[in-house]
Amino acid sequence: MLQGTISMLRVADARKSEAFFCGKLGFRKTWEYDPGDGYPVFMEVTRDAVSFHLSEHEGDGPAGIQLYVNVADAKALYEEFTSRSVDIGNAPEEAPWGHLVFELQDLDGNTLRFGSPIA
Repeated sequence: MLQGTISMLRVADARKSEAFFCGKLGFRKTWEYDPGDGYPVFMEVTRDAVSFHLSEHEGDGPAGIQLYVNVADAKALYEEFTSRSVDIGNAPEEAPWGHLVFELQDLDGNTLRFGSPIA
């Protein structure tokens, strides 16, 4: 049975990405694999029911992907992020599919789009 999904984001520097996701977006590091000696770092960051794997491994996909994250209140999340000086591409806008949506880019050009149903 399906129980969920975890999206993998290719990052150039896991430590800088950890600081962005945890310091700016309110995630927390769940676990980390760092073999040392210059090998790529791999970690998971989680906020509520959403987890991302952040990977420096070149074979773990390209940077620059786009993810859609369903949230309870896009406007409140937008306000939280802007209060933390997160650079956001647009204020929440009404999408044709009935969601209020905004998006931002992480340090590696991955686009994170956050949306909630319009009540």
